[in-house]
Amino acid sequence: MAKRLGERLIEAGLASAEAIEQALQHQKITGHRLGDCLVELGLVQETVLLRFLAGELKTRYVSADKLAKATIPPEVLDKVPVRMAEAQCFLPIAFDPERKILSVVMAEPQKTDLVREIALVTEMNEVFPFIGVRNAIQAAIKKHYYGDPTAFAALEQGGVQALPRPSNPSGIRDYNESSRVTAAPESSSRTSVSGSGRTSSRINPTQLREALGAVRGSVGENDFLETLNIMVSLMEMPRKDFRSHSAQVARQTALIARRIGVPPRDVANAQIAAYLHDLGKKPDKHFTLPLIAATPDLKSEAKRYVRAPIKLFETVHLPTPVNSVLAHLYEAFDGSGLPQGVKGEDIPVGARIIATVDAFLDYTRNPFNPMGRILPKQEALDTLHAQAGALFDPVVVDALITLQSGDLLKQRVETDGRQVFIADPDEATRTDLMDAVSKLGLVVQSVVKLDGVIDAVLANEADTVVAGLGYGVGDLVALVQFVRARPESASLPVLVLGEPTDAPTRERLLQAGVTSFIPNHGNPDDAAVVIRGAYADRVEHGGPGHIVRGSFDELAPAELIRILGSGRKSGKLQIRNGPQEGQLQLERGRVMHAVFADKKGEPAVTALLALAQAEFQYDPEAVLSDMPNADQDLEVLARKLGPQAA
Repeated sequence: MAKRLGERLIEAGLASAEAIEQALQHQKITGHRLGDCLVELGLVQETVLLRFLAGELKTRYVSADKLAKATIPPEVLDKVPVRMAEAQCFLPIAFDPERKILSVVMAEPQKTDLVREIALVTEMNEVFPFIGVRNAIQAAIKKHYYGDPTAFAALEQGGVQALPRPSNPSGIRDYNESSRVTAAPESSSRTSVSGSGRTSSRINPTQLREALGAVRGSVGENDFLETLNIMVSLMEMPRKDFRSHSAQVARQTALIARRIGVPPRDVANAQIAAYLHDLGKKPDKHFTLPLIAATPDLKSEAKRYVRAPIKLFETVHLPTPVNSVLAHLYEAFDGSGLPQGVKGEDIPVGARIIATVDAFLDYTRNPFNPMGRILPKQEALDTLHAQAGALFDPVVVDALITLQSGDLLKQRVETDGRQVFIADPDEATRTDLMDAVSKLGLVVQSVVKLDGVIDAVLANEADTVVAGLGYGVGDLVALVQFVRARPESASLPVLVLGEPTDAPTRERLLQAGVTSFIPNHGNPDDAAVVIRGAYADRVEHGGPGHIVRGSFDELAPAELIRILGSGRKSGKLQIRNGPQEGQLQLERGRVMHAVFADKKGEPAVTALLALAQAEFQYDPEAVLSDMPNADQDLEVLARKLGPQAA
């Protein structure tokens, strides 16, 4: 006998038995379906429920937020009579006139008879049903069919809502809203920046300082980073060799920092410093450690400019660690740098990473680098390797070499940006387990302290958590209770590395919500298999993917498209090279919509993938909401690009 929804949600760790009982009582009053009741009462977050149901039904979901922001052309709405949409609670969102395919969002996409009826009424060859929450669909009908601008405002007051933030776990640390790392939403700050700046590159450092001072205290860290990304990129746009340079430094700095176990908050500080590292300095020179080492006459000049970004942003009150990173960018690992001659691990880790990435990009992009020519990628990496231990931290250089191989970026695209987080007090244990998990094709990050795990959970970056028993039962219980208390992370697999020696301890951890224990017998390969099983279960139950950022330097267009095609990926691929920007919307391994400058459809696909250099962003959770204007199989497209890319 098939299990009821409530039982399945409890088994998946998405709801408690008490929450299900409360929703069932609400159901008796309203007559709504159980899932809708859970969301209406704030017992389960809307997107968490939709991901779970979409995974079970082998479809995709559309959140209330996306329905509210969607632009649905009149010709799409005209395909469905409004009375039918209201009666059956569904909304058309996209239409492919050539193949006669209609995409709709429904409260119950499992109703195959209704899907066939929609196809019959609309004279479609096929109907793609997505899932949404009933009252969000009803609000969308009011907005898009009747033009009611208040439909979703009313919904926010009494409909789809998230749980209040849970109490903080004791024994770990205090988290308040001002220090919380949040996932980057489609925020008003991003809109205002693009609205005021995308049409012009005339942004000077003074304007940037004033703008950042205005947003610094009012947005989360990810929004602040996105603001920096947009505004600094606009400033660098006229500099051909340095176009999007700081954005590349910031992104690669974050990846390396996570790879070597830097705590998430320090990663964010390093990213901020990376975006600001060139501001206020001479535009005709790009100071790097190799340049300063090779040209002693530049030392005094570089020393004058090393604090330029700090002085420029004094009124913004940047975090002290950011200023510390900026002040030590020209310190060499062997102590021969400036301004203080600090060496080794006394140099802030963010400064060590930025200096390495900055030098690599200088070697491969700037014809006026110390070598006097642009180096091929491998030669640049070999040069950095030779300078490791003198100018650069060898650990950072090794991580950069791994990053530039493209393997990590491939894994991130293949796994839709999902990550395993490993925390253990013992460095050897973390390193061995990271290597074993990586061999299984998963992206893995490590942290030293449980604070790092909580930061990752709050930022919605962790998809499976492994924590060592060495932290102590009390802290592990607090961690798991914190994870289980949040609807966004309630179903997150949390595995404990190590087997409790006594039954009461084991029972206490299980009662807190530990998924399972991994016997720590010194065989990381066996442990990695257990971790992969928990990770796969998370994905099967609708665990969301995350945005993946990269560049064509790291992953050639042909290889990127091949990965997306062979994985039959859906989502949105945005591609940008300075002022040139476009996007491909993907559905099950096919390009369904493409735009680039004044080009649309297949010409836009060709133009985007022909860019010699570009940054890209892949969002696996983005839903196709524009009218299809293309239909290209990604695997076929990759084969066409292959010879060109080679």
